[in-house]
Amino acid sequence: MKTVPDFLTRYYVHGENPFTSLNDYPFKEANEIKKNHCKRNNIGGFYAEDDYLIHRKEIEKWLYNQLISKGGNPQNTVPIYMALGESPLGEFDIREDIQKNAEEIKIPLNCLDLSAISFTFPDSMYRFVLDTNGSIVGGERTNTPDMYLYHELEQVISKYKTDCHYIEAQVWNRKMLFDYINKLKK
Repeated sequence: MKTVPDFLTRYYVHGENPFTSLNDYPFKEANEIKKNHCKRNNIGGFYAEDDYLIHRKEIEKWLYNQLISKGGNPQNTVPIYMALGESPLGEFDIREDIQKNAEEIKIPLNCLDLSAISFTFPDSMYRFVLDTNGSIVGGERTNTPDMYLYHELEQVISKYKTDCHYIEAQVWNRKMLFDYINKLKK
């Protein structure tokens, strides 16, 4: 059985601050940044839609409240999105979709406070549709994703056989991300 990865990977555009989120910017500016990214990388679909960031804010509020209700300790109200382990190769490789030509940073989980990290599978804007046997038969967009803590991921991996999909991590404490990067520079 696949084990739970022990690191997170942040994919980001070369030259940009890796720990900045679109929702850190005012809506109009964020939407312009997103549109330019979509145009530059020929990205369409839901991510390219004008209301994407509105949905993203709703989901972030949902995830923040879910993390608190499960005993988490978020330090920021806008997370940094990362992949648990690496994005898988193939159809659902985020490096071939939204993060084309991306830079990456890998951070070991033992350097982070797990109480400030939530996880969604496959990601925070999507939910799998299961048949009566529990097999994945499709998917749908959602504004209320299932949110997990790290200790719940072994069960998620076992249930969904996650080899071809990534598990998204939402890191709610940027200070610990910057602390890790700054420690590497010394």
